[in-house]
Amino acid sequence: MRKFWGFYKNESYNVGCSGGTVYIYDSNGTELKKFRDFPYAYKAAFMPDSNIIAVKSTAGYIGFYDLEKLSLIKKHIVTRRGAQDEGFVFSSDGKFFYNIEKPILSTQTQLGIYETASFNKINTLFADNKKMVLQHLEIDKETGICYVLGFMRDGIGIFDYGFAGVFDYEKQIIDNIRVIDKGYGYLKGYKDWELSGFTDKSLEWNYSLKDLEEIKPITIREVFERV
Repeated sequence: MRKFWGFYKNESYNVGCSGGTVYIYDSNGTELKKFRDFPYAYKAAFMPDSNIIAVKSTAGYIGFYDLEKLSLIKKHIVTRRGAQDEGFVFSSDGKFFYNIEKPILSTQTQLGIYETASFNKINTLFADNKKMVLQHLEIDKETGICYVLGFMRDGIGIFDYGFAGVFDYEKQIIDNIRVIDKGYGYLKGYKDWELSGFTDKSLEWNYSLKDLEEIKPITIREVFERV
């Protein structure tokens, strides 16, 4: 099978993202479909307990696909400004899709919330917060809690400190923000690699991890609980 930037699988399907093409295979590796709905499609995520997958393009697109029907459900153009490399995740019940976006500036993030009944966007949060930069999201499988990794800028826009926090959907806030004194770069690098499905090709371009002799798994939750 091809050397993909991103590779993902569930019980029924395998999905490979090469950039220009999204390849769909059955669980035995037989190719079923190729999608070319937008460029620079490198990363994806399965919706829990379903055969629906979200694919994110660094060019600012998001596509939602039904793999049983082998069809595109919906495509959104988030922005045409700069790279969109940040994280995204489905809620544990699959009702929502959370996406870190940069529609205004390449240095300013926001959190887009989509409901999965129609895959329409229902809310945008933190767009006016120029100090806080969001980078990754993580749903804890045991609790359903959404952990957030990011960093804060100082008064002149320079990196001040990394943080881990909890996204409270009901209050629409990032709560209990905790400063990460050390290990922030490793955690970010690991989450970058995880978002690709741990592919070799992605690791080659991961400057935080590629030269390490040993890469140990880590979660945002682990760091959050110990700082």
